[in-house]
Amino acid sequence: MIERPYSNFLPLGDNEYIKVGGGLAATQREVARFSVRDAERLPAYYAMLEDVAAVVKDLLLETPPNVGGGMRDLFQAVKVGKRFKALDISLRRDLLDLFTKSAGDILDQWFESDPIKACFGFDSIVGNLASPYTAGSAYVLLHHVLGEVNGKPGTWGHALGGMGAIAVALGKEAGIRGVEISTSAAVKEVMLRETKSGHEACGVKLEDGSEIRAQRVVSNLNPKLLFRTLINPLALPDDFQKRIAAYKCGSGSFRMNVALSELPRFTCQATPNNAPAPHHSSGIIMAPSLRYMEQAYFDVRSLGWSQQPIVEMLIPSTVDDSLAPPGKHVASLFCQHVLPHLPNGKSWDDERERVADVMFATIDRYSPNFRASVIGRQIFSPLDLERTFGLMDGDIFHGALTLDQLFSARPLLGHGDYRTPIKGLYQCGSGTHPGGGVTGVPGHNAAREILHDR
Repeated sequence: MIERPYSNFLPLGDNEYIKVGGGLAATQREVARFSVRDAERLPAYYAMLEDVAAVVKDLLLETPPNVGGGMRDLFQAVKVGKRFKALDISLRRDLLDLFTKSAGDILDQWFESDPIKACFGFDSIVGNLASPYTAGSAYVLLHHVLGEVNGKPGTWGHALGGMGAIAVALGKEAGIRGVEISTSAAVKEVMLRETKSGHEACGVKLEDGSEIRAQRVVSNLNPKLLFRTLINPLALPDDFQKRIAAYKCGSGSFRMNVALSELPRFTCQATPNNAPAPHHSSGIIMAPSLRYMEQAYFDVRSLGWSQQPIVEMLIPSTVDDSLAPPGKHVASLFCQHVLPHLPNGKSWDDERERVADVMFATIDRYSPNFRASVIGRQIFSPLDLERTFGLMDGDIFHGALTLDQLFSARPLLGHGDYRTPIKGLYQCGSGTHPGGGVTGVPGHNAAREILHDR
């Protein structure tokens, strides 16, 4: 894992920019160019986030207690409750704020200048179809600062070889431990057998008709995809089916991968001969203010996609030369906001290229050479993300990270402990606690519960 030189680089227009990261002092110098008061408040803001994150991190590796469960769940609930009772009142208030308030409201209380609020506020709408002023968006901001790279909390990085290298490494280790991994083996259904107490999972049937028998089946699919397409509905309680159908998905994401003949040249941060610079290896965010992000959300609600979208660009080839030929580069574009289902009967198959052009035009405003440098592009609309990767409604988190879909309520109350209404069928994906992100935590927790039952 290679750490980014900065967490974020935001071109702001009018030849201005802000860089966040590289240490507290460096960030304070950047912020002070826009507000000395904001620079002075940064240490206290970071300390508040770190204190809250420490509390939440303690809960990540806990199995959420099931509401209305047995004695084991009661003891787990008491254990969690004692942890919160030990906190001082100030930290409890900060926790409540970050779980219920909007990111915009919190950032407006802390800071006065738009650039730093945009830097921090971006995390609240990543994979979240919402305005930064939507209640609950502060938790999404917090969710994105819980991670770490190389043991450094709140740090972002690049995986050498691309994100796929992580899966390859996991696969190699699994193979060493005796795991057999099958690919091109699409599952058609989870096989069930009836017992005196209800239904029980007994394996899976593949698309080619072959069957794999097992005492336990573990799914890392979006819960809606699992229960609405792979499970016989007669085996599920009526209320469970109704609520899974209403499980909220749709992260407003439009993804693109592009091949570039040269690096983007940002008008606000020119480099000699367009040489690679630290900002090229950072998270490059084109969204200069919270109001800009809010307008992008207003657009999507009425039009289906933002007219001035939010775009994050990563150029991993600047730190990993195995990803592109010499002198060439690859970039990943994470674009917000688009609706999973377009209004007025429009189809993503018809609008995909048009919306991609809107994203390119947004980048061109900050880097005029961008479109001309594109050799090729790969586009994933929400529909493409669902068809290709099983991300229902294009949701990168396998379900919205809202208060009604967190902890014991992820995916549903009564089934927050990685178990399902069907004996022997478990869930271990991002649709379970604690949600999406490259953490391995849902799988770790699910494995513990499976071993306990065994």
